[in-house]
Amino acid sequence: MTDPVTLHRLDPAQRPPDTVEAWLQALPGPAMLHVPGADRRRVRALVTLLHGNEPSGLKALHAWWRAGLPTPATDLLVIIASVEAARTPPRFSHRHRPGERDLNRCFRAPWEDAPGRLAQAIMAELVALGPEAVLDLHNTSGPSPAFAVSVLDDARHRAFASLFCDHLIVTDLRLGALMDAAEHLFPTLTVECGGSGDPQADAHAAQVIQRYASTDHLFGALPATDTLKVFHNPVRLELAQGARLSFDPADQADITLAADITRHNFDLCRPGDVLAALGPHGLNALVARDHRGRPVLQELFAAQEGNLTPRQPLHLFMATARADIAASDCLFYVAPAARQDVRQ
Repeated sequence: MTDPVTLHRLDPAQRPPDTVEAWLQALPGPAMLHVPGADRRRVRALVTLLHGNEPSGLKALHAWWRAGLPTPATDLLVIIASVEAARTPPRFSHRHRPGERDLNRCFRAPWEDAPGRLAQAIMAELVALGPEAVLDLHNTSGPSPAFAVSVLDDARHRAFASLFCDHLIVTDLRLGALMDAAEHLFPTLTVECGGSGDPQADAHAAQVIQRYASTDHLFGALPATDTLKVFHNPVRLELAQGARLSFDPADQADITLAADITRHNFDLCRPGDVLAALGPHGLNALVARDHRGRPVLQELFAAQEGNLTPRQPLHLFMATARADIAASDCLFYVAPAARQDVRQ
């Protein structure tokens, strides 16, 4: 029988070292911090660093703590997850430890390996605490505006998301993420703060933590419809099994993504826009299924003069300039544009 993973308890009275890099090295492993709030009857949870290459949340938490841990509106439990992945050289470059599963795909069975046991430990702490909300801070793999992701679309989640950003993605896709598992128990929101390594993303993460900690009531009035744009069930565009991806045309790969693909994040892409060059297998090198598992590649995309282009106006999300992430996770997400978004 494998040993359970322990989340090390940090002392809120013990400030971290001067730099986030020194703090990362000093952390004993996956850790949690319980900060007493003005209202001790309520508690919220903040999770960060589920991916070791997404440091904005950790940087913002470090600055917030170094500033003296202002008293939050409610008790606040902070969980710092993929510490080992984050400090695997080169620092903040590994989504997960080499040879291990992505932690944010491990919040459903099987749980026999180290990431699965860590996911179980995180869920056990959350269930024991019963928070009124869970906020999961991430970075995107490429430049992007900040946005939120939820598995529910209701007034409560729209109000929650509108505290932090102008875009909300609602998905029925279940990949084993924390958001999937926790939503059955507590209102849960993922916030993507922007591209990893972008100072603006770090600043946005700091703003998110400050608002989350200090706002007395998270689920206020429903925001005006023109202030929060909601996208439902974006589709993942993935490589077919055995297909090869590159950003270098000289590689003659099955899919060569456009060098400037990240500029399309939250952009409206139209038929004729070139998103990638296709190899000898054409569209057969790609797979796109909706949240029900139905193949939709031919509905969304076309091959035009050897290039991949939208068949209809599409919003594109989470494109990355990292070939390893695009190949192992997905090239990007897309959602058909609403009629009012399409300008003739």
